[in-house]
Amino acid sequence: MQIKKIILSVLKTLPIILILIFTSCYDANPLPSPSNFGSLTGQVYNLSHPGPIPIGWIPPPYEKQCTIIVLDKNRNPILVSLTDDKGKFSISIFDGSFYLRVKESPLPTESGPYDVKEGQITKAEAFYDVGMR
Repeated sequence: MQIKKIILSVLKTLPIILILIFTSCYDANPLPSPSNFGSLTGQVYNLSHPGPIPIGWIPPPYEKQCTIIVLDKNRNPILVSLTDDKGKFSISIFDGSFYLRVKESPLPTESGPYDVKEGQITKAEAFYDVGMR
């Protein structure tokens, strides 16, 4: 009998609990609309070079599909995007300052900050780095 009373009590308060949960999750600042976005466009480069690096060496493109992790100004991950099979990427994102990291890179090398403005294309580079120099 006691269990039935507890169950009935919980069922009576369940709608109130659910309303409190859902309203606490409400975000008064929704994401910007797509018209407020800019883009980060660029290439992944391979920073690794066997042996001594010659003067004037320019890192070659890393021509493989990989995953770009977009970090906010505090370096917290906020977005993940895939490159094409040549390491090129174009990421639509809201205004702000961002860093980039290649997920597959053995060393978590970050590039940036890149300042994205509404409606503008920001050139960016990301780096694949195994640490060989």
